[in-house]
Amino acid sequence: MGNQTLALCRAAPYGSALAREGIEAVLASAAMEQEVDLLFLGDGVFQLLDSQAPEAIEQKNLYRNLMALPIFGVEQLYVCQHSLEQRGIHPDQIQIPGAEISLVAKPGKLIAAYQCVLSF
Repeated sequence: MGNQTLALCRAAPYGSALAREGIEAVLASAAMEQEVDLLFLGDGVFQLLDSQAPEAIEQKNLYRNLMALPIFGVEQLYVCQHSLEQRGIHPDQIQIPGAEISLVAKPGKLIAAYQCVLSF
């Protein structure tokens, strides 16, 4: 994995600014040509659902930010398989056009492969 950074996306898309700030930090890093991969786990997997309706709570749609990731060269997204199963989300429900989504059975092993890990 070299000097790549792994960003852990653990927060649900709404309820706090953490999820949005994490994705914005990844986009900013990618704009400065830093190599960043993402791992969605815990409630962070809810960020990947395209059926979000944040207008009801007067929030901007975070899913649109996720769709910008491939444009900035962030094309590899990892998703914790156990987190999906715990929340009743089928892998077919998560798609980011232009990104490759890989399910991870053992996130600890993936995290250990990175020198720099950020948690949001």
